[in-house]
Amino acid sequence: MKCPHCQSNKTVKNGKARLKDQRQRQNYLCRSCGKRFNERTNTPMARLRTPPEIVSAALSVRSEGLGIRATGRSFEKAHTTIIGWEERFAQQVEKWSPPAPVEAEITVEGDEVYTRVGKNLSPQ
Repeated sequence: MKCPHCQSNKTVKNGKARLKDQRQRQNYLCRSCGKRFNERTNTPMARLRTPPEIVSAALSVRSEGLGIRATGRSFEKAHTTIIGWEERFAQQVEKWSPPAPVEAEITVEGDEVYTRVGKNLSPQ
């Protein structure tokens, strides 16, 4: 595994950490710079105590329209925790979403959503 700090290949296994869900995560030591790391270092999942499956599922239902407090109740997490996850991943969007080509035509499609504001009016 490459060191995320100095990009050296001179790394060795350096013990395992036991997580709350009883899984283990392999730790590594870089022989070049002396820093310790694991496979989550320098990723949005770094230092999260919640299993990645739960974070992914919570963010997925949020993207489908479930409210912040309802998501927190569903996953037994505080709504502020869900907000923190959203902020953490929003900062990484440039790395995950490639930029649109400059010299290309882009088609954007969306569903029709009608929201009642004030009076009930039929869609036009």
